[in-house]
Amino acid sequence: MDFLKLLRSLEEFLYELCTWFLFFPRTLYRVIVHPRRMAQYVNTELTQKLERQFDDAISPPMFLMLAVLVAHGVELLMHQTVVGTNELSRTVMGNEESLLLYRSITFAIWPLVATVHLLRRKRVPMTRESLRRPFFMQCYLTAPFAVALSTSMVFVRLPGELSTTLGIATGLLSAAWYLVVQTGWLKVALQRSWLNSALSALWVFALGTAINLTVGIVLLGS
Repeated sequence: MDFLKLLRSLEEFLYELCTWFLFFPRTLYRVIVHPRRMAQYVNTELTQKLERQFDDAISPPMFLMLAVLVAHGVELLMHQTVVGTNELSRTVMGNEESLLLYRSITFAIWPLVATVHLLRRKRVPMTRESLRRPFFMQCYLTAPFAVALSTSMVFVRLPGELSTTLGIATGLLSAAWYLVVQTGWLKVALQRSWLNSALSALWVFALGTAINLTVGIVLLGS
């Protein structure tokens, strides 16, 4: 009986894994091309029954984690690995699971900062329920940025001027895309001017970057 349950669990896992190969690039394309529409899509899906939510896409938090996994795959393909410089960093980066978890949390900082900023500007109390909807939207909007930024860092670490230039250009383009998308999202969510929304987007980006840089400096011991 336990063996049958195990087989059924493996069957469900294999099916879910196969659907990721289909829905990840599809969801990524939809977010890149229609970010505002995908934010509205989250609103619609969260009103559905739990088993029916995100039936034709990947749920936002999982999508962000898969984006980090794809970026890590590019890193392995390019034979680029990050080596810890102290005991703490070696513990975090010493195995694939810990490294992927750390990077997922790192990129989740930006959605969290954006969500908190939104709720504070709207003077909405912070609860698990009030955080969920904007956080899910932000996971979608951050995932393409996570893939592009991580890939750009891989190219920067490669030897050669061309790869460095390509990495910097990719990183700048990903940051510009993220800022434009955030500005549009905040304008709709806050009902403010473009200038006000752009300043909010810059604040979210800068604060998320500062938090991640601080954690990185502590972790790497540099």
